[in-house]
Amino acid sequence: MKKMLFTNWHAMRWIRLIIGLFFIQQAIQFHEFLLGFVAAFFLFQSVFNTGCGLNGCQVPTFKKSKNEQ
Repeated sequence: MKKMLFTNWHAMRWIRLIIGLFFIQQAIQFHEFLLGFVAAFFLFQSVFNTGCGLNGCQVPTFKKSKNEQ
């Protein structure tokens, strides 16, 4: 878990973090709950490195070969 949070910080992940922080600031300033949910969405994506990346929305496939059972 610690490795997932602190490694592989690419440009899109930083952009999501900045957008999330911006929406948190806006939600607090204007007392808008909807902006808070949008901020939580972007922050979740940036912290846990989820969502669609630059290569599209692909789920990584890890196949075991017959010899690795």
